[in-house]
Amino acid sequence: MSPDFDRQSAAVAPSQHDLIALRARAAALRTLAAAARGPRGGVHRGTTPGRGLDFAEVRPYQAGDDLRNVDWRHTARCGRPFTKLFHEEREQPVRLFVDLGATMRFGTRRMFKSVAAAKVAALLAWTTVDAGDRIGGVIHDGRTYHDLPARAREHSALGFIHRLVTSAADAEIARNPASFGAALQAFARGVRPGTCAVVLSDFQALDTTGEHVLHTLRTATRITLVHVFDALESTPPPPGIYRIATPNAECSLDLRDDAARAAYGAPFRARSERLAALSRHLGATLLPLATDDDPLSALAPLFQPRRAA
Repeated sequence: MSPDFDRQSAAVAPSQHDLIALRARAAALRTLAAAARGPRGGVHRGTTPGRGLDFAEVRPYQAGDDLRNVDWRHTARCGRPFTKLFHEEREQPVRLFVDLGATMRFGTRRMFKSVAAAKVAALLAWTTVDAGDRIGGVIHDGRTYHDLPARAREHSALGFIHRLVTSAADAEIARNPASFGAALQAFARGVRPGTCAVVLSDFQALDTTGEHVLHTLRTATRITLVHVFDALESTPPPPGIYRIATPNAECSLDLRDDAARAAYGAPFRARSERLAALSRHLGATLLPLATDDDPLSALAPLFQPRRAA
């Protein structure tokens, strides 16, 4: 198989090899996080109970906890397992929502939106488990969803990556808008206080019900919305008539007229403005992610040191 074919395949569907290899690049995000003592509104804050050197307290054992931190004396006394927590690094499980639906399987610059989302998800998964925290989440494939409970250590990141790849391969082309809302509700049900919630999507399927679901997370966690898009969605191609084919139909798009070209990007602009307003109401961080962006650079603002007011 030629290298060109491999590159083209990796641009339209996430490659397990590529997502695993991102672990080395995730080290740069961990360096930024350490310098900042945690990202602004993002994945780690620090200085509250977590896994560090100084013992802080114990709490009931949760699935995915490191067995090396089980407090056996407390467990024997209470008759159920307890985990030790320590000061310095806050326990900060991360729950990801990754949209691989029909509208995400599009891209004209470098890769599909679904591949860009998968790469960012993999970077966050590696950053999380290598910091000693738990990773989990919901992967939506356009027809149904898969809910992965938060767990710690390397095998959890590998399991999440495997599900990303298989979901992308099995994804249904037919769009089922209702499935996005159901997946988002399942995502919200799994978020616990203190969890960092990250939603990666083009948000084309987000309706008022979905917005309400996101609002239910506001008091329980910090939220990051990653808006994935392709340049062709915001900027029209050169003037001309373009034939567009979908799995269900074909049509022509006439962009010779100035008015048509001016209106071309209106849906994208409206969606972007809506997401910006939603982020302000949620107190969430909004990150743009274009299909030709470097995923590591796109995530870097989450891990920058906070500026003094």
